[in-house]
Amino acid sequence: MNKVLIPAISVLFVNIIAGLVLSVYPLANMLYTSVTIIVNTLLVVMLFALGAERTHRLSLGMLFLIVGVVEFVSGLMAPSSVKDNWWIILFAIFTAVEVILCYLTIHYKKR
Repeated sequence: MNKVLIPAISVLFVNIIAGLVLSVYPLANMLYTSVTIIVNTLLVVMLFALGAERTHRLSLGMLFLIVGVVEFVSGLMAPSSVKDNWWIILFAIFTAVEVILCYLTIHYKKR
């Protein structure tokens, strides 16, 4: 689990510092990308903590990494306003799908 937490905390720390230091990196976008990092990390940690099978942890971990990178990059370009923000809607949809996959993986693990 440390193999997941340490890189995620490092990336989150760099993201927050960049958001606070760079004037071209709006605060709203820094918050979007930070939430993306936190949510995807928590989902992967949940797979480890609740005992998903190794193969499922690996495949879902890779899937969550790809989705997390897409969400992160799109969060950099997302509009800063909350109103009429399609990024938030897409983030909610991606997160809902990831949560459902986590639930199914943990629920149907071999006993």
